[in-house]
This record gives sequence, structure tokens and C-alpha cells, in this order.
Amino acid sequence: MRKKEDLFLLVFVSLLFTACQKELPVATNDYKTLGSSAHDLLSSAIYTSLHIEINYMQGYEPDNNSLTGLKTFLQRYLNKPAGIQILLNEIAPAGKTTLTLNDIITLEKKNRVEFTTGNTIAVHILITDADYIDPGNLAMSYWNTSICLLGKSIYANAGNSSQASRTTLITALLEHEFGHLLGLVGQGSPEQRPHRAVMNGFHCSNPNCLMYFAIETNPASNIIPSFDDDCLADLKANGSK
Repeated sequence: MRKKEDLFLLVFVSLLFTACQKELPVATNDYKTLGSSAHDLLSSAIYTSLHIEINYMQGYEPDNNSLTGLKTFLQRYLNKPAGIQILLNEIAPAGKTTLTLNDIITLEKKNRVEFTTGNTIAVHILITDADYIDPGNLAMSYWNTSICLLGKSIYANAGNSSQASRTTLITALLEHEFGHLLGLVGQGSPEQRPHRAVMNGFHCSNPNCLMYFAIETNPASNIIPSFDDDCLADLKANGSK
């Protein structure tokens, strides 16, 4: 749930869903365990480019600043000499007020068209017009190349005078969830020294780190936390720039 303070908004992101689906995937390189493609995303050993497919529902299109922020963030850490491309597409409404993980998976499988193939690794981001069944969750990463943002919940937690801007919150959530795709913390990118907060899933123990279990943003400055030194060391050891 939420906890408001005078200067900060604490946003609790989802605990991770790590189970693979039993049915056959559309593409053999996607729909795998969260964090299992960390090295492939970070390095250029196999995949030299990244395609990010963002399927959003009406009213929840991410703005240019969020997209630019995400791309700049990824260019800082990923070795993708052939470039990073972001593809946007509006899709039909969810048709429900709340979604389960299975609902989210169904929506992804119905709408996703970009998959990992050749020299290109693909990531799918779904932005819904519904809340998650657990209203404390604003975003989640659940497969090796899959992220979901709960647009309705995000909008309810951003944009007011005591809250971070929508752009800042969306960007922070995208960066945090990409951190999980990159194997943090201890799920695909091995820890160079222990720093996982065991009681909070696969998250960093440092409250000032982007990978802390709650994202802390200052509404006065809209500053997004960065990876701390331990997370940076994990990424570097697994192929990051």
C-alpha cells in the first residue's frame, strides 16, 4: 500500500512473479524465468539491438519525456551497438476494473508482436487501464522480457502537489522493472557481494538504491534514484558497459 510523508512519496512495487508458464511460448527466447535473459540484455555477445514494444490502453500513453528517460537509462548500461528502438501501439481496453497476473499474461499474448530473434532481443511492456488485484502494486516484471505497468493506479499516485509527477513515477517504475529484467537483485546477475534484502523479494537492501523494494521520489525535485554501487557491480560483472 501507500505511505505518504511530507517530502516523499513511497511507492511499493510488486513482489516478483518468477514462475514460467507451462504452455509453449510464441517464441523460444521469451516467456522464460525472470532474470534469465540478464546477460543477453546487458551484453552484445548474441543480441546487438533491443526492441521495446509498448502496448498501452487509451489514456495511458507514456509521454516523450518518460520514453527518452528510459532510453537514456538503458543506453547507459546495455551494450547494444545496433541501437535501442521503442515501438508504441494503442490496444483495446482491458474490460475489467482489476486484473490478475493471468489476465496480464493473456493480454500480453493477445497483443505482443515483437519477439527475440536473430540479433535483436525484444522486451514487451503492457500499460493497462485497470488496477492489479493487489492495489498496492503499480508495476511488475514477470518473465525474462515482460513488464506491466498498472496505469490507473499510477495516475492515482502521481501528479498532485504532494506527489511526484506522472512522468517521474512512470520513468522510475520502468527503470526499476528493467532492473529486474537485468537480473537484479541476485536473480540472473549474481551478487558480487551480498546486498539483497531477503525479506523483500529480489530487491536491494539500500533504501537509496533504485532497486529498493519501495521507490522514493521527491515531489519538489522529481529525482529518480539510481543503482547503487553494489547493483552497478553486479551488472558490470554480467556484461554491462
